[in-house]
Amino acid sequence: MNNKDLQRQLLEAFKTESEERIASMFSNLTELEKSTDSENRGKMLEIVYREAHSLKGAARSVNIIPIETICQEIEGLFSKLKEEKINFTSDLFDTLHDAVGIIEKYLSAPESERSHFEETISELTETLSVYKQAEKESKPAGEVTLPKNEQPAVQERTIPSEATVPDKRLSESVSATETAPETSESPNPIDNTIPIRSAPKSSDKSWLADTVRISTAKLDSLLLKAEELITLKQILNLHLKQIQGTSSSIEKWKKLSEKSKKELRATRLQLKDISLLDRFFHLYDMNHDQIVETDSRINELSASVEQSNRLLGGMVDDLLDEMKKTSLLPFSTLFGILPRMVREISRDLEKDVDLELSGGDIEIDKRILEGFKDPLIHLIRNAIDHGIETPEKRKRREKSPWGKIRLLVSQPESNKVEISVSDDGKGIDVEAIRAKAIQSGLISDSQASELTDDETISLIFQSGISTSSLITEISGRGLGMAIVQEHIENLGGLFVISTVAGHGTTFKIELPVSLATFRGVIVSASGHDYIMPVTHIEHTIRIKPGEIITVENKTVISLNGQVISLVYLSDILGLVPPALPATKEKEFTMPVVILGNGDKRIACIVDQITNEQDVLVKNLGKQLRRVPNISGATILGNGKVVPILNINDLISASSGKSITLAMKKTIDIKKKERKKSILIVEDSFTSRTLLKNILDASGYLVTTAIDGEDGYQQAKLGDFDVVISDVEMPKINGFELTRKIRDTERLAQKPVILITSLDSREDREKGIDAGADAYIVKSNFDQSNLLEVLERLV
Repeated sequence: MNNKDLQRQLLEAFKTESEERIASMFSNLTELEKSTDSENRGKMLEIVYREAHSLKGAARSVNIIPIETICQEIEGLFSKLKEEKINFTSDLFDTLHDAVGIIEKYLSAPESERSHFEETISELTETLSVYKQAEKESKPAGEVTLPKNEQPAVQERTIPSEATVPDKRLSESVSATETAPETSESPNPIDNTIPIRSAPKSSDKSWLADTVRISTAKLDSLLLKAEELITLKQILNLHLKQIQGTSSSIEKWKKLSEKSKKELRATRLQLKDISLLDRFFHLYDMNHDQIVETDSRINELSASVEQSNRLLGGMVDDLLDEMKKTSLLPFSTLFGILPRMVREISRDLEKDVDLELSGGDIEIDKRILEGFKDPLIHLIRNAIDHGIETPEKRKRREKSPWGKIRLLVSQPESNKVEISVSDDGKGIDVEAIRAKAIQSGLISDSQASELTDDETISLIFQSGISTSSLITEISGRGLGMAIVQEHIENLGGLFVISTVAGHGTTFKIELPVSLATFRGVIVSASGHDYIMPVTHIEHTIRIKPGEIITVENKTVISLNGQVISLVYLSDILGLVPPALPATKEKEFTMPVVILGNGDKRIACIVDQITNEQDVLVKNLGKQLRRVPNISGATILGNGKVVPILNINDLISASSGKSITLAMKKTIDIKKKERKKSILIVEDSFTSRTLLKNILDASGYLVTTAIDGEDGYQQAKLGDFDVVISDVEMPKINGFELTRKIRDTERLAQKPVILITSLDSREDREKGIDAGADAYIVKSNFDQSNLLEVLERLV
């Protein structure tokens, strides 16, 4: 390796090291300024002292003299502070923050532009030196007394530059004057390198010894390749289903052949000349033997492919989970820049603001964390500017002069993260938003009077709506919240606002843990398949034509006491709705998916709900970057490309829409007296959907429950002809549900069918003792058997 290559590697290592040390210095300086506990202050003093010392040595090794010089002054100053020869003052804190800030800007700037910062570095070095020497002239120990002509110049503070807010559009909406030089990289990057920990140890030293640094570009490439294996898993699963379908056909063929053979034998006994028939029998026996052999081979193949599918599926899932973990970063990575930002903005606005952070150890996909950085920064800036009042106003309102912003991260489910950004300020002025919307021409006076407070608050997401009367570097343009919403929706997130006048505002954001893969449900509309993300699906139901009502020329349905707008997916997508199927013997119903985004929801009629599966997102490319109602695409196991629906677009596009007049007339034709109603109690979405589709196709009116407790409540409130239940379920299992139905007077005579994987004689006896009318084992499940049992019981 030549000297040039060695120097390049040293600079790359120094860049990563300096980012970590600068972040640590900023964080500990901010905490040090707020801390009153002497023991904690001592620890933070020691940390900043050591970070300055280490950064000085690292800068010396790569020959960056200006950074070495200013770090030496910081180190010397902290040495005096540790000895309690100097006391901290607000001006000293400002100078230290400015010193660390100029180090950050210098190192993040291109080498050709670093000379622009050298004069400022020199001035700050002199200022730090004055602070350090002042203790020699001060009489009381630890008191800083500077001569009037040597007062350190307090650096002019500016709002954090684009280095802190990398998204250009969002930066323009919140900061009009940026003084920092443009750079190609952020000084606080999330995505430079990730430490990979192979086996955590008990001590920090052993942890560092057991980690390596690897470029996230390489990790992203590996993750994408691992995600591509999902398609391979789906292909093998499809092949398994095809083989199982072939096996089922051959089994039926074999049964038919055996039946025909018996009939031929009966015929043979009645014939006198059987020589010709014997030759036919010989050929028939050969064919029948071939069918039996083929059936045996296909069963062996099916078992082999099923085992391979199970093994490969498990390996793919494990590999993908492990790969996802390598690209996860804790929220603390993002938290590092926030205390400094809050301090600078609040001081610039002459406000006292305390930032409370919680949940920094929760991890999320690095790509999502990067995309969420800009919206989070804007929400916090808005909270300081719009929400938190000045100390004087807070005192008049009998509040603490210090405003508080809370950032809480939690993980209610393994596949999602919830972020809450709240402040204890004045809240959102609903009347001001309403007036601004009227003034901008967004709504009329009459429309404004009809809006609820929640609907009015949602107007802040419209471009041009701002309650700030003055355009500043921070706010006033009315672009920020619109862009925040767009960013969060692009990440597949949900956004909800709540506010209480005089007490503050809370923004709740829900984000997926992973960006590239998710669980999706395949639905059909006008002969085309689409994917709907499970995170946006609240319910899947079937409705009768009689349940559709019209209110103010809009079609709606009632679900759990809530009125929900009803639309047809084909209408929203601009497709020609297909003719509805011919009326079955039993009542006609339509599959409906209840979609939700925050506090907004719609009921969407689809032609069919197929199944649920893992979905690997594929971008549509630069040419199709923004297609209405479509967020991407995926490839199914059969090679078919299926669009992924953008639920936010669907909900927005459905506003004011209704199902078409032609569809209304067609549905009216389908109205018919109800015959048989079935309640399915099954905790597995896939099994529930399978049973529902089978029974829907047979003309039954089907209602679903997600577990035994839900099933029992629905059975008590509804009017069902039969209950079909799984056995192994949370809360109340199938046996207990059957006993509760038998113990309820109104339900005691209702038929109950148990469908379960438990096939032992003891389990069957349990089902009979509980009062079940039929017991069907899933391993021997045949939909014709189920339909026959239903016909017999109801």
